[in-house]
Amino acid sequence: MLLLSALLAVGGARMAQLFESVAGNQREHQRAFEAAEAALLDAERDIRQLAFASTSKTYVACSALSTSRCRKAEDGRVFPDRETGWVTAYVNDGPNSCERGICYFAAIDSVAAARGSEAYRFWTRDAYASKHASYGQFTGAPSAGNPALAGARYWIEVIDRKNSKYPLYRITAVATGARSASTAGGTQVELQMSFDPDPVTKVN
Repeated sequence: MLLLSALLAVGGARMAQLFESVAGNQREHQRAFEAAEAALLDAERDIRQLAFASTSKTYVACSALSTSRCRKAEDGRVFPDRETGWVTAYVNDGPNSCERGICYFAAIDSVAAARGSEAYRFWTRDAYASKHASYGQFTGAPSAGNPALAGARYWIEVIDRKNSKYPLYRITAVATGARSASTAGGTQVELQMSFDPDPVTKVN
């Protein structure tokens, strides 16, 4: 009876440990997923030139703030429209380049991001991995209590559209759970979305 009780106790402890590990992994994945989603929204605000106002606790136009983290015109990369020469601003760094989270791939196959093209999972390669923008870097977005936001990052691909005043933006966001990648394997989430800043002017 004592031996059977001991076996049951050991088995119960192992099951409890397993359930705790599963719950922890799910929590880490959820935190990383939420952080990646937040990074996508932060990139969209970056494109729209919106920043967090600490007084009103809302996002307002960068021009409405006396000081902000927003990208400045002298940087040459403030998401201008075609009429202000946005193509030139990106091509000047070369046909395939990234700088502070803004990337431009000139070749059509790169834009398609097919396997083997320059743009295919470019954010995982050494040439582009460090060229990201961090969550809140250009918007002042608060962390909202999620520790995974500290390492959340994004890349914005500028895609030329011949018949549109504005380019199309493809945003890739990556976030990792708060656990150390060396001890717990890390939980990384990658999300991607397309953002069209061109307002709808006609309805058929």
